[in-house]
Amino acid sequence: MTNIFYVWWKNHRRVITFGGFLILLGLFFSPVIEEAKYKNTCIKLSEKGALNKFNVDDIGETLLKETGLTITELAKIEGYKNCAK
Repeated sequence: MTNIFYVWWKNHRRVITFGGFLILLGLFFSPVIEEAKYKNTCIKLSEKGALNKFNVDDIGETLLKETGLTITELAKIEGYKNCAK
């Protein structure tokens, strides 16, 4: 007479092992994904602040002519610079 658990394990061990590896991989990458969410939020907020600052202040035509970028593109660059660690 064979052990019922052994027979079940023999038939399902690959699925259980693969599922365990997927769970461990998810737990390993969870902090990385959370940090990326925080960084994206920081970039969005910094971009809004820089856009408001650039619209209120006169940043000068020389800066726009030197870089060849629009005010929104300059705000995006400023947002990335503020949140880079």
